[in-house]
Amino acid sequence: MKSLLRFAKKSALVALPLLFIVQLSIAAAAPPQVSIISSKPQSVIFLHGLTKLTGALTAKHIPFEQVTSLSKAKGKTLIVAGLTSENGEIGSILKKYKTAPESEALSIHKSIYKNKPLWAIAGCDDKGAMYALLDVANRISWSTRQQPMRYVKEITQKPDVKERGISMYTMNRRYWESRFYDDNYWTTYFDMMAQDRLNMLEIMFGYENGGFMAPCYPYFFNVDGFPDVKIADITPEQQQRNLATMNHIIQIAHDRGIGVRLGIWDHMYRGGVQTGGNPDFAFKEGQPLPWQVSGLNAGNLKAYTKAAFDKFVKVIPNLDAVLFKDNNEGGLSDSELLEFGLNFLRTVKESAPNMLVDIHAKGLTDTLIHAATAMGVKFRIAPKYWMEQMGLPYHPTHINREDQKNRRHGYADMLTYPQHYQILWKLWNGGTNRVFLWGSPDYARRFAESAHLYNSSAYEVYEPLATKMESQWHDVKPFDLLNPQYQYYQYEFERYWNFYQMFGLIGYDPKTQTDVWDKEFEHRFGAKAAPIVESTLQQASWVLPRIVASCYPYSFFPTTAAWVEKQRLGDLPLYAKAEGSDIQQFASFDEEAQVLLGNLETAKTLPSTSSYWLAQTSATILEKVNEAEKAIGTKNNKEFNSTMVDMKMLANLALYHSRRVPAAVSYCLFLRTQDVSALDAAIAHEQQAIDAWQQLVNAAGNVYADRILIGRPGLSGHWRDELVALKAGLAKLQDQRKTFVANGPIKPAPHYKPATDADNSKYFAISHTPVTSAPVGKPIAINIKVTAPAGIKWVHLRYRSVNQTLDYQTLPMQATGQKDVYQVTIPADQINPKWDLMYLIELMDKNNKGFIYPDLNKETPYVIVNLKQ
Repeated sequence: MKSLLRFAKKSALVALPLLFIVQLSIAAAAPPQVSIISSKPQSVIFLHGLTKLTGALTAKHIPFEQVTSLSKAKGKTLIVAGLTSENGEIGSILKKYKTAPESEALSIHKSIYKNKPLWAIAGCDDKGAMYALLDVANRISWSTRQQPMRYVKEITQKPDVKERGISMYTMNRRYWESRFYDDNYWTTYFDMMAQDRLNMLEIMFGYENGGFMAPCYPYFFNVDGFPDVKIADITPEQQQRNLATMNHIIQIAHDRGIGVRLGIWDHMYRGGVQTGGNPDFAFKEGQPLPWQVSGLNAGNLKAYTKAAFDKFVKVIPNLDAVLFKDNNEGGLSDSELLEFGLNFLRTVKESAPNMLVDIHAKGLTDTLIHAATAMGVKFRIAPKYWMEQMGLPYHPTHINREDQKNRRHGYADMLTYPQHYQILWKLWNGGTNRVFLWGSPDYARRFAESAHLYNSSAYEVYEPLATKMESQWHDVKPFDLLNPQYQYYQYEFERYWNFYQMFGLIGYDPKTQTDVWDKEFEHRFGAKAAPIVESTLQQASWVLPRIVASCYPYSFFPTTAAWVEKQRLGDLPLYAKAEGSDIQQFASFDEEAQVLLGNLETAKTLPSTSSYWLAQTSATILEKVNEAEKAIGTKNNKEFNSTMVDMKMLANLALYHSRRVPAAVSYCLFLRTQDVSALDAAIAHEQQAIDAWQQLVNAAGNVYADRILIGRPGLSGHWRDELVALKAGLAKLQDQRKTFVANGPIKPAPHYKPATDADNSKYFAISHTPVTSAPVGKPIAINIKVTAPAGIKWVHLRYRSVNQTLDYQTLPMQATGQKDVYQVTIPADQINPKWDLMYLIELMDKNNKGFIYPDLNKETPYVIVNLKQ
């Protein structure tokens, strides 16, 4: 192993001088146009940025030189690059342009030196300097030989969210190893991450892998004293290769300022949820499948794990963090969890006292949290952001009641004071945007802002295609997502370049200048079509989050069992039971039925409003697709064509749900009234929804693989499979209509009432100064000024602790002596200082138009009050 690592490091050291020689030969062909002045020696991280800079100059055939002092510089343009902490001539120049005193901070500034333009590229540390150099290199790539610095801009930046991560799974051995052993794959992946300022990669071992990597240790080594714990078809030579490869991957990441966290998800294999839904992978005592770990049992598990983890951190010495799960989905019974968790934490403290441990929140107990704190373990808690899907870019206002009293869905009751840990916010988007392109700067900006909740500064998102090949036999050849005639990339992740830009660059700086991605669109689609393609993608990127938030059945919670891009989300009777996944902001289908029946008054966003939003969004996307196709003309390419297919499919998916919403509301009216006219309406709307799904299938054409293997077995397939199921579901409804006999009194059902607006904000004029902090033990007064053309019917304050296990309390806001101002005071004894407080304001006008402030379409739809502890 050590010889392989030495070879890898030596190869990297040899490569840099060779590249330098090539570049000098270019420079020698003509007087230098650009002089790069930097100190020696330089760190590997700094050199990565410098190499990309010189590579950009070389690609533009711009002669340059690299020197160590201004006195030696002969170029017409001077670039001084380094750290603000440097001494000497270079340090004195860089110190003029102060960077923030924190890791990754940078500055790029222009001045004049002896009548020559001088660009000072400074970092507070090597990562900051690398980011600055990569930015300049990227901007040079847009320029011409005559004006190499034309697009370089003066900036001073520092990270907004300190940790910006990507997570990947290892669900299928053959697919995993097709990437794992490909050195170029990792170089390309980490180059992209560095360019996009993503600074952490999590590789999760064991998640629903059918026993592969459950646990991960035998994949890399055997443990003395436990000869029977092994993977049958892995040899010692393969283990050595795996270990050397893992260490090499970590080194490639570190060379670009990226940390690596390894997820220890499964601790032994006992089947159940671990099978990934494939019954062929069921646990059979003494009969392991070739990739499964054998030899572990309840009697030796703790001792083995202690010895294995101790070796793990020794043979992977540069590992930055581990993710640890302590719930019954990792192969342990409920009775084993606490002692196993305590044993693991003690082992971490003994074997790697400085190791950061991110603890998965589901199943995590206060006992284990207190133990970790008492032991002095360096840990964070890692809850799910919005169940195991991609909802809207804020923590759900009210999670679904099925999991309200546990820690499965979100932050639950864990954001307590005094504070002993921070949070790693994990967006489990892997079940939502699996295959379609995605890129919304507004979404990413709002999401990054929300990552600061609880004084934290870390988030992680799952890479697209995260669950590819789950539940498939581990020797099956991985499928290609797009058919060959539509492929335009070497690696499939490169298709999602804008996804990575959004979650990296905007998380680093929410004010990142848009030209960074504007120019990339222009490069790929041409100056005329690029802004239209970009705008289309940004609009379409809100479709999936809106569906998840507003009309999603909660039974479709899991990443591995639900796929909103492809699933019809059940037959209509199941779909009609959905509440959405923020039940404080969005009314259910049944709640709208009750509104129509006159039984309920609510300020929540009604399904009919979401239907209108989805229909309008669908139409807008299709209009933009038409504009883009006209703009691209005959210059279309594979990437443009497949991008437009995704946009058309998302548009028709939005249209499908916009039409299924009235079907669901009508079905709920039928259930409440026994009036078959409502069932007739539901059937008619369902047929229209099926027509939209047919359009989605037509739009897909032959671009995607016929069988997309990307989750549990039931998810595999194509959109046309769901069309068959939709038609079968419609036939069941029609049979129900034919045979229906009322089982109680029949009441006349009102007709479904389509909305006329995408939201109700225009019906209210609001002025409110948010209360963002307050002293502990004091009442909190909330004021709002609001008017409505129809007149105000009522104003309610809804509030609770920042604790998802609690429901909201309601206080009517009363008119004051000041015109249009309403006020209420939250009593001090209703404010628990163990948590911060949060509130929102519900409004109703006299035409029964409701609205919740703040506006979820524009910002986080509640206000957090930080209690001064």
